[in-house]
Amino acid sequence: MPNNNPPIAVVPTFHHDIAYLQPEAVYTDLADKIIAKALVLMEEDETYTFTVEQAYAFACYWQRHPEQHAAMVNFAHRGQLRFAPGFWAVPDMCMPSGESLYMQATLGRRLLRDTVGAYPQTALVADCWGHHAGLPQILTQCGYRYYTFSRCMERDFAVENFRWQGLDGSVINTHWMSTAYAGISFPDNAAAVNAEELHWEQASREGFLKLYDRNRAHCGDDPQIMPAGGDMKMPAASSPAVMRALQADEQMPPIGFSSFEQALDGIDFAQKPVYDKEFISSLKGTFATNIWIKQFNRQMESTLYGLEALSVQKNRPVDLTPYWQTALKNQFHDILCGTVCDAALEQVKAEYVDALAGLEQVRQSLATDGAPAYFNPLPFAVAALAEDRSAPCLLTANGLDYAAATPLPEKEAALPAVFENEWYTAALDARGFITRLTEKQTGALLADNPRIPFGSLLLQADNGDNWVEFEYPWEEDATLYTTNVPDPYDRSALPTHKRAFLARCGVQKATARRLGDEALEITQTGVLQYWITKIPFTTRVTLYRSSPRIEYHTEIDSTARRVRLRVAFPAGVSQGRVRHQIPFGLVERGEGPQPAGMLMDLQNETAGLALLNRGLPANNTEQGIMMLTLFRSVAMEYKCQSELSYNLGAHLAFDYALVPHAAGADETLWRQALAFNRPFVATTRQPLAGFEVTGAQLAALRFDGDRVFMRLFNGLDEPVVARVRLPAHLQAYALADGLMEPEGAPVPAAGALTLPLGPHKARGVCFYKEQP
Repeated sequence: MPNNNPPIAVVPTFHHDIAYLQPEAVYTDLADKIIAKALVLMEEDETYTFTVEQAYAFACYWQRHPEQHAAMVNFAHRGQLRFAPGFWAVPDMCMPSGESLYMQATLGRRLLRDTVGAYPQTALVADCWGHHAGLPQILTQCGYRYYTFSRCMERDFAVENFRWQGLDGSVINTHWMSTAYAGISFPDNAAAVNAEELHWEQASREGFLKLYDRNRAHCGDDPQIMPAGGDMKMPAASSPAVMRALQADEQMPPIGFSSFEQALDGIDFAQKPVYDKEFISSLKGTFATNIWIKQFNRQMESTLYGLEALSVQKNRPVDLTPYWQTALKNQFHDILCGTVCDAALEQVKAEYVDALAGLEQVRQSLATDGAPAYFNPLPFAVAALAEDRSAPCLLTANGLDYAAATPLPEKEAALPAVFENEWYTAALDARGFITRLTEKQTGALLADNPRIPFGSLLLQADNGDNWVEFEYPWEEDATLYTTNVPDPYDRSALPTHKRAFLARCGVQKATARRLGDEALEITQTGVLQYWITKIPFTTRVTLYRSSPRIEYHTEIDSTARRVRLRVAFPAGVSQGRVRHQIPFGLVERGEGPQPAGMLMDLQNETAGLALLNRGLPANNTEQGIMMLTLFRSVAMEYKCQSELSYNLGAHLAFDYALVPHAAGADETLWRQALAFNRPFVATTRQPLAGFEVTGAQLAALRFDGDRVFMRLFNGLDEPVVARVRLPAHLQAYALADGLMEPEGAPVPAAGALTLPLGPHKARGVCFYKEQP
């Protein structure tokens, strides 16, 4: 082969499974050996490079091996030791909040900067099954020039190198690994990890040329990037010698060791096509497998957000970095997706429990020297019931302020009933189901379907596994699901809600009570049953006078294997658009299950219905029926010890809500979703600093060293102007990047800041005590 062919960049690396088929300690020890061997190879051959993926793996090695610090600094400065992406952990990219993704990059990159002076430029997300349209903005603001991924390419695009334009207009140069993330395997006597799933070509002339031809179908004459990696892949001592032999082979294209950014710098992205959509998720069973992990993740995100905002408003700095590290580590994709062995599940639950107990101590430390009070961490007015419903109390607060509390007398109420507020009228039957729901502004009828009770629970057979919905084995139909083979597959034949319902409703008793003039609360109890399968449940439905939200709280006892529990809302919205919330926007996805952040919305030109969730990402709408999966009882016994994934004997609780609305009410939807997910913080009443925010939403308000950092965002399709009133003790500000670092010198603040934000734009600001 003539040497004027495109060159090959070989990138030695490994994918670190923080936890998967083995508990974390097993993989940490193996990662220790992998990094140690890579350092030996770098010492022996100055052309050899090695890319470490997650900062968490590097942090473990750095802490264990102080004797290697000087060598690692040297290799990093010489460009042999590289990092991609340098996130704290490589998370599932679709289920964490946008702020979590910013923090993944921030904490990871700060560690690498402070230890070896490394600044990753490539966000490598090899093993992840979905990429939403908010990522280009987040990544470019965090200093990344490139995004590299393996799974979920769209069949009708299937281009290796392109420019990906996000929802806000940000563009990042992107590389799809069309032949997957394992790539090339150099000769070695180490046993391959996960060899049943991963596929390597051997590091020979024949192996490289075979991969070369397969890549060329998607990259044309671009330089080719071939990883030499895979799950926990040990670097081979033979690599440098094999590479020298290949470089001397006249039938080979130019070839050498490289890093991702070195290789990507050789591609002319200015001439590449622009892709402006998402890469929607596959392996859809993961959206609800071991659902308690997703719920813990949401609780951690919400608790961190609330305590950070409270500490700023009380002007009492707290360092929550260790808690962020726990939250971010457990967003690792196999952990958050619930696709881990029993020992890992036990460790993850213990870590969440310990972290939340620690955060409770932080909360108590901020609640001193004052009368009991509740703090609203959101920038807008909120009204909600206090969490202790044994003595009902209505809390109302302006933005970033204390709430006024109003005790609510309770009395029994009769069913059927009608409840009306300024947003809707709801008629309820004797079983507590809403039979008619009318949106007041437009008069649209949003619920009137006698075939499926509105808000009924559905019990379905689910013979999938931790990854796959409904059916196993997935190998029999590769058009439906992806494994470690990149995914330009047609999903038009995906199964939907048309699977037969095993049981529906199951309500045996319904009672109601009124909480003063504020709320009507209905409690439904019953059993979902099919033959000997029985799942007892209780659902509480709360309708408010002062809020458009209709809130649901369902509790179950898990008693059966291989079942799925859904709630269904047949919406009276004809020809409606189905949208899911992602960081900083609502994206239209149509029918089919996808992970929604805080809400899914179905609306037409007149009115709509939003379904809010609190850590329940498995959302789908089919033929006008909005559905939310609450729970799956599945496992993966064919891979590892997996009994705990059935969650047998567990008592589980789920929170979700509805918001009827007129068309074009996206600001209302954002506020209701945020209020549902970021509750009041119990504290004591002390003077507040005085931050006020209007015109935009608040993603973060926290201390960062001796300065205060704020991240604002606009979730709407049109531009807005954010206005921030500053506390008197903060005298200056500077706009900041995604890593919370100022982009210029501070300037005087003059007590207020006005900041234009384009559609779906997020922006950081640093505030300082002294003027420049």
